Parts: sequence; C-alpha cells; structure tokens
Amino acid sequence: YGRPAAKGRTMIGGGSVPFGKLWRTGANEPTMIHTSGPIVVGGVAVPAGSYSLYTIPDPTEWHVILNRSISQWGHESTYTDEVKQQEVGHGAARSSAIATAVETLTFRTEAGSGGAVNLLLEWETTRVTIPVTPGN
Repeated sequence: YGRPAAKGRTMIGGGSVPFGKLWRTGANEPTMIHTSGPIVVGGVAVPAGSYSLYTIPDPTEWHVILNRSISQWGHESTYTDEVKQQEVGHGAARSSAIATAVETLTFRTEAGSGGAVNLLLEWETTRVTIPVTPGN
C-alpha cells in the first residue's frame, strides 16, 4: 500500500481525504488485499484472490468497498462505472480517536475476538478497525 504522510496537513476529514467521499485508501494505487482462501472483510464475503480496497471515511464509521479491479490507477476520478461493476461488496468499519498521532498512514493487525483478526488503519488521530474473519 502507498503510505502518504500528513506533513502538518489535516488529511482525514480535510481536503485530501474528505468525509463522505470515495478514497483509494492509500497513495497512488489503492491498497490491495490478497488472500489464499475465503475471508470476510468488514462484513463482505471475499473469495480467494486479489482485491483493491476503497473506503468512504466518516467520523464514527467508515464504509468499506472491496473491488476485483486491481489494475486501475487509484485516484477516485478513475473509479468509473466499469470499475464499480467489479465491486465484491460494501461493508462497515468502526472509527475511533487515538491519543498519539500517526504521521504516516499505517496498516497493522491485532487479534480480535473468537479467532478473528482486526485490520487496523491508523493515521493522524484516527483508528479504523476492519474486522476480518474466516469465510466459507
């Protein structure tokens, strides 16, 4: 994934990553998720394969979009109807504030409940928790 830095700017909820607008969830190309087996990401059932991750930020809950199209340039202006038709599904992820600011967009994982894993997006003072569980 591309790791943009805040560099003193307000990114999430600002001009670069505004609330309520589609975001490629990274810099340049969108962030990719690769899985060798079926999983559920933010409530979206995802078969084995490679997917681009888009989000629509919100102060309390982010909209998560997984898409089969992995070759397009990530800018939102290239999210055409043709690309949109390749969406696997839409899900949700909880957003919360963190006390210590994170300068550069960071993804990491943590153990969730019941054997699940949480994919954490952390940037500035925001943490987005995307639950990931085994699929069928």
